[in-house]
Amino acid sequence: MTSLALIEAGILLLWAAWLSLVTLFNVTDALKEMGILAETWSLASGNFAYMIDVTSIHKTPRAVCYVMFAGVILWEGLASLLLWRAFFVGSLPAINQAFLVSLSLWGAFILADEFFIAYTTEGEGGYSVAATHREIFVAFLVSLIALHLL
Repeated sequence: MTSLALIEAGILLLWAAWLSLVTLFNVTDALKEMGILAETWSLASGNFAYMIDVTSIHKTPRAVCYVMFAGVILWEGLASLLLWRAFFVGSLPAINQAFLVSLSLWGAFILADEFFIAYTTEGEGGYSVAATHREIFVAFLVSLIALHLL
């Protein structure tokens, strides 16, 4: 395997593994919310509670948050599977499909950040959620460009 092929494989492996972990920790977060896992379970994202907090600006019903969170998990899961497929297959169409689904996920988060005015977290040490989503979007986009150039 050439050095460029190793770099390509490494980029795909990184994103497939990272997004798989994100998906897993969102699944465990949902299981905690459903009472299946104990509240003390530490391998969970905390994103559901954050979603409840963020969506409260528009008085979004909890049931809608459940549906949105399930949708996010499914979307992340699909993107993860497609990234793994791109890693193992390595074809440009598989790479493009995986990145199309992944970029659209992060684009949807960017739009949701704006809709729910979710710019920063509350409290001391708060961080910019919108900036994080934009940075991940850009990182995926740069990775896709690099894969095309390799």
